[in-house]
Amino acid sequence: MADNDAMQQRMKEIEANSELRLLRSENNDVPLADDNRHIQQYLVYTDFQFDNKMQKTNSIFVYTPWMNLDSQGRTRTDFQNQLLFEYNGWEKKVHITVLETLGSASQLAFFDYQNHGLAQLSLRALIRLAQRMDVTTIDAALSSFDGEDDFKRIENLFTKAGFTVADENKDLGIAKFIYQFD
Repeated sequence: MADNDAMQQRMKEIEANSELRLLRSENNDVPLADDNRHIQQYLVYTDFQFDNKMQKTNSIFVYTPWMNLDSQGRTRTDFQNQLLFEYNGWEKKVHITVLETLGSASQLAFFDYQNHGLAQLSLRALIRLAQRMDVTTIDAALSSFDGEDDFKRIENLFTKAGFTVADENKDLGIAKFIYQFD
């Protein structure tokens, strides 16, 4: 029950803040799906505003009360996943600067790679937002991963969202991902 209360409270906070906009939400009674891997209670929101600014930096955030409440049922962190992006309206491009799952305070650090779908939610939200902005290309540069397993996990995350690997050098730990709109 505390999870639902925390969800409602966080949703009210987002809706009350004129600089934030709710993009998507789900609030099932069971926090994880049957496969025990995908989160079923979340809020996806952004600080992106549709305005006349042709170049700016914004974020998409994903919040879940799952493993994010203290002993009193209060939220520890405002979000567990952040996708920081740069929008260039002149070139109709978006560049993903940071995609990370925050975990130390919310106990989600252990799930950093699988992160129960939080990074997937933020990537999908960015793609939908970019479509509304008439963006033609989204790119992301990965500058550090440890070995082949890390790359495969990250590659899987991006390719599931529809990105292609444009360039990679596993020895140097770098890669570039592209999402091209038709």
